[in-house]
Amino acid sequence: MKRVAALALLLAPSLAPSPAGAQPAPPQRVEGTVSALTDTSMTLKKADGTSETVALIAGRNINITAPIAVDQIQPGSYVATANKTQPDGSGVSTELRVYPATTGRVNVNRAMNADGDLMMTNGTVATAVSADGGRMLTVDYGQGQRKIKVPTTLQVVSNTPGTADQVKVGEKLSIVTFSGQGGGPGGQIITIAKSDLK
Repeated sequence: MKRVAALALLLAPSLAPSPAGAQPAPPQRVEGTVSALTDTSMTLKKADGTSETVALIAGRNINITAPIAVDQIQPGSYVATANKTQPDGSGVSTELRVYPATTGRVNVNRAMNADGDLMMTNGTVATAVSADGGRMLTVDYGQGQRKIKVPTTLQVVSNTPGTADQVKVGEKLSIVTFSGQGGGPGGQIITIAKSDLK
């Protein structure tokens, strides 16, 4: 299962603000196969063979991921993409996820590295046309637009809402827990991959 932490964190649920001057603890992420499940906790067997139990938070979000073809990205799609800046100012996507139109939107276009050439662009697709070796998107991020080419070789991932009954023993998933005010739990995202992702 592919780990796309930067994209997930930008689309995380809103959390209660921390007290002035306090820094929230970093998100805690566990990935593996569900080996035990109750109403209040989940135990995952990780790739290294160890197990970890995570307390479940009421109101947690459940997402289902699956690979889709590049040409399924259409105008109106909401996307989150890491993309490398080209000499003409456009970007070439290195990672891209498509979210439902109902997703809570965090429109951004900002640098992800010190050099400033790797960008994180989240926004709504204004146009999508076939291009040599891929698909050319115009992404509206609220304060402007960015042209981003998506190569046909890139694995595009679709994210759709899931339900609690899809979380069960034997399911491969990841769970991210975010800290809230005073260091207590603030939110949780469970992501289930319905097929193997690179």
